[in-house]
Amino acid sequence: ALQIYDEGTVLSIVADAGAHGSHVAGIAAAHHPTNSLDDGVAPGARVVSLKIGDTRLGSMESMPGLYRALLLAIKLKLDVINLS
Repeated sequence: ALQIYDEGTVLSIVADAGAHGSHVAGIAAAHHPTNSLDDGVAPGARVVSLKIGDTRLGSMESMPGLYRALLLAIKLKLDVINLS
């Protein structure tokens, strides 16, 4: 994904470096219409993925990435944030 921030002065190119967060979110939001025992803790929840890892740092989190993700989470009025 390509994002431009700060009036065009910051370019962010995001590539998935792992699927752990998506895996955890999928388990939490799982919904099985024929067997509710297999549902996650928030079946059918809307999942929003906000990447904060920097592939240049071996997918380690960066403060600018975390800051931008938290600002977007606030803007989207998300109820729960998981930093898995």
